[in-house]
Amino acid sequence: MPLNIVDLPNKIGLLEKNLRTSACVTIDQMGATIWKLVKFVIAVSILLTALVVLFFKTAPTFGAQAGTEGQVRIQQSPNFNGKTFVNLVPTVVSTPDPASESDFSLLEFFLPTAGKNPTEPLPSRRFDPASFENGDFVWFGHSTILFKTDGLTVLTDPVFNRASPIPFTVSPFPVKVDNPIEVLPKIDIVLISHDHYDHLDHKAIGVLANKVERFLVPLGVKSHLLRWGIAEKKVDEFDWYESTQHQTLELTFAPSRHFSGRRSFNADTTLWGSWIARSSAQNVYFSGDGGYFEEFKHIGETYGPFDIAFVENGAYDVNWSQIHLKPEESVQASIDLRAQVFFPIHWAKFDLALHHWTEPVVRAKAAAERNQVKLATPRIGQVFTLFDYPSDEWWLEVE
Repeated sequence: MPLNIVDLPNKIGLLEKNLRTSACVTIDQMGATIWKLVKFVIAVSILLTALVVLFFKTAPTFGAQAGTEGQVRIQQSPNFNGKTFVNLVPTVVSTPDPASESDFSLLEFFLPTAGKNPTEPLPSRRFDPASFENGDFVWFGHSTILFKTDGLTVLTDPVFNRASPIPFTVSPFPVKVDNPIEVLPKIDIVLISHDHYDHLDHKAIGVLANKVERFLVPLGVKSHLLRWGIAEKKVDEFDWYESTQHQTLELTFAPSRHFSGRRSFNADTTLWGSWIARSSAQNVYFSGDGGYFEEFKHIGETYGPFDIAFVENGAYDVNWSQIHLKPEESVQASIDLRAQVFFPIHWAKFDLALHHWTEPVVRAKAAAERNQVKLATPRIGQVFTLFDYPSDEWWLEVE
């Protein structure tokens, strides 16, 4: 058909109109699609937020607030300022040092640098409860120790699962021979130092419910155990320097320099501390967690000398230097405590800091040798006595 030049402007105009209409339809469709996507993202975000809030409000791992009776005792404590518990000396959790090469980053916990975690299962021994006798000790990694004295079995800070409320995070290092909590014998006393997740494992407490005669805990922590199914008559709470007698065993709750809390909004509403266990045969000190302070000397002078001191030695950093002991400070604490044998704990189980996983024990061993301090370094699960304690460098067996 021949081109009609006269009609050309009209055809061009019609074409432009159709193109504009088509473009508007396309833009409107895109806008509708984007809006649907935005609404979907908003709905998913609201749902996830609701699920997270529900988890934090209802998950048993977070424990519970102290009841009326517990709150009365807390309010009466000389170590409570009306809102929170306080340390004997001024203490802050965060101590960043601009001049330090240590640059704390949460990313390093999720993408650990080389050496921060062991590359193979750690050397360990199988624990046999049938052969566990008076005077025996066994370490299950981190701060979990089982010992028997005067025929009484004592367990400290039982943690056998991950040290975090968030699934798939802060799991224990693998070991060659596992010792699950089910292998533990009947226990007379469980000592809890504070309610942080790497010291108070709600799943472990549930398993121990029918195996344990008494749980001794800091002020405010009893409510956690009650929520987890422990009978109230089995749980006793303590303030600093309060004591109790269990048959021939005297147990005293002593101060440490630390903090507490299982949720961000209730920090320091429960107490923290260390434990002294004195029997007719042995005097044992268990530090729990905490930074260095002069109170170690007072404890040593008043309750020492100790046959063995289990002292925190790991998860330290310049960024939280007042609430965890550096290895050299751990050795000094054992000296202050007048301990015959120093046992470094709080290492070889969890990745909770930025240092190499063996650094705590390597530095502690060097400091112990410089100060002529007797050092015990058994493998996880290895039974030992104070007359025959291992001090070999088993960590060198790990590539």
